Amino acid sequence: MIGKSILNYEIKSLIGEGGMGSVYLATHAQVNRTVAIKSLLPQFMSNEEIKQRFKNEASTLAHLQHPNIVGLYDYVEDESGMYLVMEYVEGLPLDDFIKTVTGPMPEERALPIIKEILSAFSYAHQKGIVHRDIKPANIIITQNDGIKILDFGIARLLEDGNHNLTKTGTQMGTVFYMSPEQVQGKKVDIRSDIYSLGVTFYQMLTGVNPYAGLTTEYEVYSRIVKDDLPPPQEIYPGVPAYLATILKKALAKEPNDRFQTCEEFLEAVESKVTVAHPIKPIQQPVNQQQSAQRINQQIPVVKQGNGIGTAGLVFGILGLILSFIPFASFLGFLLCLLAIIFGAKGISNVRKNSNLSSTKGMSTTGLVIGIIGLLISMLMSIGLIYVLNFQDSDGDGVLNTYDICPAEYGDYLNNGCPISDMDNDGVADDSDNCLNESGPVENSGCPWPDSDEDGVLDKDDACPDTYGAGSDGCPSEGSHVFWFDADETGNWSGNVSIYVNGSYVGEINNWYNDNPGCNASGCVTVTKSPGTYRWSARSENGIEWNDGTFIIEAGECDDNGLYVY
Repeated sequence: MIGKSILNYEIKSLIGEGGMGSVYLATHAQVNRTVAIKSLLPQFMSNEEIKQRFKNEASTLAHLQHPNIVGLYDYVEDESGMYLVMEYVEGLPLDDFIKTVTGPMPEERALPIIKEILSAFSYAHQKGIVHRDIKPANIIITQNDGIKILDFGIARLLEDGNHNLTKTGTQMGTVFYMSPEQVQGKKVDIRSDIYSLGVTFYQMLTGVNPYAGLTTEYEVYSRIVKDDLPPPQEIYPGVPAYLATILKKALAKEPNDRFQTCEEFLEAVESKVTVAHPIKPIQQPVNQQQSAQRINQQIPVVKQGNGIGTAGLVFGILGLILSFIPFASFLGFLLCLLAIIFGAKGISNVRKNSNLSSTKGMSTTGLVIGIIGLLISMLMSIGLIYVLNFQDSDGDGVLNTYDICPAEYGDYLNNGCPISDMDNDGVADDSDNCLNESGPVENSGCPWPDSDEDGVLDKDDACPDTYGAGSDGCPSEGSHVFWFDADETGNWSGNVSIYVNGSYVGEINNWYNDNPGCNASGCVTVTKSPGTYRWSARSENGIEWNDGTFIIEAGECDDNGLYVY
């Protein structure tokens, strides 16, 4: 790609590579504007799902015009590939910024940064866009601690109606920063972004990622779903108490317990007050609630007529409803069993007391409904046991009985769980020789080296140990030296200005008996691409030399001695 032109942009160098594409530095040929061009890797051009995801990124960026979000200039799709022409941002990713510049950020430095981040995502959410892959690596810190948000590659519009790439059960994003509902494959909304922003803010204030010490994605998933993060002061004591409460709310396991918008999050940060958290009431089981209700009301059975038959009918209806609900069918089974017992007891009471004959129908109905619900709940429970244990829900060839990750496609050698890919380069960790660096499959997960740092990878570089500007990685320029022959200057002295193609290139202020060679002191050395150029010279006294031409050949150093008589 180096040297190729897309529209009017000439690609200069490779900036970075990811799992789906590469990003190049390019310059506009006419206006000299520098841009970043994201290119879909050629091997994915036949994958319609990935191509659609790439188009979605272009569509998403087209909706966003914000000073803290990287801008999209153009989208190109032709027979050679698919490209996003984007704003080029100079700076450090937030994770590298924390690691190499700040460490744990003090309050006075962290707050302006998180405010800009929340402002950017508030704008995106108002546009109906959920990012779904928020992480420090996608946030660039520019000069003066400004920020730019990158990579809306898996974002989606909430109202776009396209569920093919974002259906429930699909996990997209970086696991360390996923919300509990995202790692479980549930539907996500802006509150999932808020959770990811909470983890990012936690890392800013403490200097570490809270899950960095875990070795498998399964461990991370389990921690995210089940365990709260440790209080930030345990990691870095300098975190203020009010920020700890803000983090706790942003990182709540239940979406309803978090900040509901970035505006709420931002308001809490700006107000610097301790955030209160709701206390959830303890829920009693249905049968305990009803028993407690009957005890508190102290309703004698005799006073209410055949009340046990009424209870049988109520239990039967509730049990029948719960029998149709997976995971609640067992409770339905118990209620239906109670309905049968109470219904039979109610019928027995009618037989013993003719005054209760009017309630026979209610008792009989409760008994019948209880029997029906009991059968249904038994069938549902059997079916649920079969689904949970003898099916292969994720289609990975590992039965649910033996699958530790039944909702995720995995490897049978890893108990049905995915083999992790810590650096997200598409190479599983057990085959990756560079676990912490993104690299292609062809190089066992390691990045291709560029020994001479000329932007041409060693595998494509014909001169891997020599810096070269050519597309093959070899030097392509030559040099020409202008010098004065001391034997031929006579009594004249002074300095001489040299011009090439009408432009001043330097001054001769020394003399030699022999050709001193390129880059000698007091001479003028011109280094340019191979070709023919015109030269002229002018002394301080106004003496001019007739101009002429000289030729520069690649890798050569020619001379042009000047003589004064």
